[in-house]
Amino acid sequence: MNDSPLKIVFIGRYTEGQTGIVKSIHMGLLENGYDVHEINLSLRPKLIYNPYRNFGGFGPVFVKWDLIKEEVIQFNPDVIIFCAGGLTFPVDILKKLKKYCTIIGITLSDPDVFPSIKKFAGHFDYHTTNSTLAFEQYKQIGLTNTLYLPFGIDSRFFTPHDLVEEYRSDVSIIGHYRPNRLELTKSLQQNFDLKIFGRGWPIPSEGPVYDEEWFKAMYSTKIIVNFPTTGAGYTNVKVGIFEAAATGRLIMTEYFDEMKQFFEYEKEIVGYKDKNDLIEKLHYYLANPDEAKMIADAGQKRCAVSHTWKNRLNNLLNSIQLTKQPYSWENYED
Repeated sequence: MNDSPLKIVFIGRYTEGQTGIVKSIHMGLLENGYDVHEINLSLRPKLIYNPYRNFGGFGPVFVKWDLIKEEVIQFNPDVIIFCAGGLTFPVDILKKLKKYCTIIGITLSDPDVFPSIKKFAGHFDYHTTNSTLAFEQYKQIGLTNTLYLPFGIDSRFFTPHDLVEEYRSDVSIIGHYRPNRLELTKSLQQNFDLKIFGRGWPIPSEGPVYDEEWFKAMYSTKIIVNFPTTGAGYTNVKVGIFEAAATGRLIMTEYFDEMKQFFEYEKEIVGYKDKNDLIEKLHYYLANPDEAKMIADAGQKRCAVSHTWKNRLNNLLNSIQLTKQPYSWENYED
């Protein structure tokens, strides 16, 4: 690469607001000093063509090239990134545009969405998945362009926020309702000063929180309980682990091997085996706040050193081959 910053068109939809994963990735690109042209589909819904009514990360969901062509050509990008949501261009458009720049598709909802994403991920120059299981699945079907890109966090999450009384709790769950979470959550509600933030809960909850309200909720609790099971029943390292760690909250999550790649149990996060084990450990760490803080601080430090989007994206873009394109955007023709 030359000394000028990499020029990236970033296409994403911020369904989880300014504290969601897609915005966090955008912030990570900016923190690396890349020259980023943002196409925010949340503000420009007419750019989306969704003939198959896909949602929740399933695809394909098409972006209308004709409506952004002029601004992209004028920007003259080295890279176009489709960030999650099953987003892509039609195959004929992708094939043409890959002569002008490198195109990357980022998937953030694997392995749940693998059955749909596998149908078009091979048309990108590069594709990333958040899941080690899905990474192996893509390889098994011959998609050698897929890379493993675990979740991370941007620098905003490390900025301290004041405790807000209305959000104060000993234990919090920040996540949307799923049936496999209900029994355990009811037990926690019976045993602790618990607040639940998320959509769809059939028991008393605070509703979903986004943007500044998310920070108020996170910084006003002592312990975060994380559920690693996805909607389709897979156990996965989720972004909530990194979000909680970055804010210096003590995290409790189930024991599973993949987590050991990112945090050390009982030193940077706390693991639990089952409901009774979780309840026992919550009582213990609430009664021993100094020990809880020591683990939480270690988790925050690990997150800052090893798990930022700035580092993840820099490593990704430095590891791939940005091929010299045979055509210049200045000479683009339909």
